[in-house]
Amino acid sequence: QSASVSIEDPQGCPRYVARVIRGVRIGPSPLWLQHRLRAIGMRPINNVVDATNLVMLELGQPLHAFDLNALAQGRIVVRRARPGEELETLDGVRHTLGEECLVIADAQRPVALAGVMGGLRSEVTDRTTDLLLESAYFNPARVRLGRTRLDLSTEASTRFERGADWEMAPLACDRAALLIAQLAGGQVAPPPLDVYPRPLP
Repeated sequence: QSASVSIEDPQGCPRYVARVIRGVRIGPSPLWLQHRLRAIGMRPINNVVDATNLVMLELGQPLHAFDLNALAQGRIVVRRARPGEELETLDGVRHTLGEECLVIADAQRPVALAGVMGGLRSEVTDRTTDLLLESAYFNPARVRLGRTRLDLSTEASTRFERGADWEMAPLACDRAALLIAQLAGGQVAPPPLDVYPRPLP
């Protein structure tokens, strides 16, 4: 399916870059990548997730890969959570969200807590064939509020709370997409989706 991105809270998320990668084959990463991640205390997961983690370490830009076919209508909507909405995160814990939480949603419901952790429903699995790769800039204060609400701390949230570089988002997205295509055999769809409604100075 095709993909689209819209930002309903540009203060919480000034910039969101995404790339679609089709025809990937999920499997273990090559040993060089596994060794590199283990050397800094990270656990290898699969070729796609490991690629995003490596690029985060190289460039300081957190990334997240969604299973495109698990996103309702292929839509990404960056917005505040609605009262009572729930999200089951990748660690298998179900959370009740508050309006202070910035979420990544599809056409129906939240699929990730922005800048902190993805949701279980849209995670990359052995059955995944098409990806939507996220590389965004999230407001540090907004990430901190969401992370505190859910009592979660991740490599991504630590970097966003310290302040990432909004100009790095497209470069990191391109780098990760190239690496995923090399490791998982996918085709990167041109062009990237770069939603940046109010460019920052």
